[in-house]
Amino acid sequence: MKRFGRCFSAVWMLCGCFLVYVKGHKVCQQKLISRVSFSTELQSDVLLPCLFEAALFRSNLTTKSSAVWTQINTTVHSIVVIPVNDQPKFWNDRHGRIKAFSYKSANFSIMIRDVQRSDLGLYRCELFRESNCSLGYREISLTLVEFSLLQNWQLIVAGGGGLLLLCLITVCVYCARMKRESDHCAVRSGPTVDEMTYTTVVYKALLFHGSP
Repeated sequence: MKRFGRCFSAVWMLCGCFLVYVKGHKVCQQKLISRVSFSTELQSDVLLPCLFEAALFRSNLTTKSSAVWTQINTTVHSIVVIPVNDQPKFWNDRHGRIKAFSYKSANFSIMIRDVQRSDLGLYRCELFRESNCSLGYREISLTLVEFSLLQNWQLIVAGGGGLLLLCLITVCVYCARMKRESDHCAVRSGPTVDEMTYTTVVYKALLFHGSP
């Protein structure tokens, strides 16, 4: 009878461990929740959002839960871990340019200030229930903003208007200069006509006196 009780207890413990394993396996899925892209300019500030729905994940969080930020290029670079019940701990804050916010309402966002070219790439914000139990992650691609003719029509119109104004000023200056030169030539041509008339009269007078 005692042997039967021991066997029953052992079977019950195995069943309990199996149920815990199955439940933990369902929770720790390490699934991609979302993937978004953000465009930014160099030397600007950009916010990389990382929010997890409290209704989905709060029941699975513990005092050891945390979110881990990494940058994935050719290699994986760890940036910061944001614990649920503690202050953020940085591996690399890029000389103070990366700011993390304490956990609040499932918000694990970070801000990058004075964006450099090395900051571009793929980022991952992964929520861990415990050290080896990933509840899910979000991916954010950070790229440089592209110049768009449609989005920058105001700049194009302003530049075109400035060029047109410059052309009009150039034409007006040229016309004024040509008119001034024309008037100057007309003033100079007046005495020349008088001199020619005077020379003709003198020449005819000499001819008249010199005739027999």
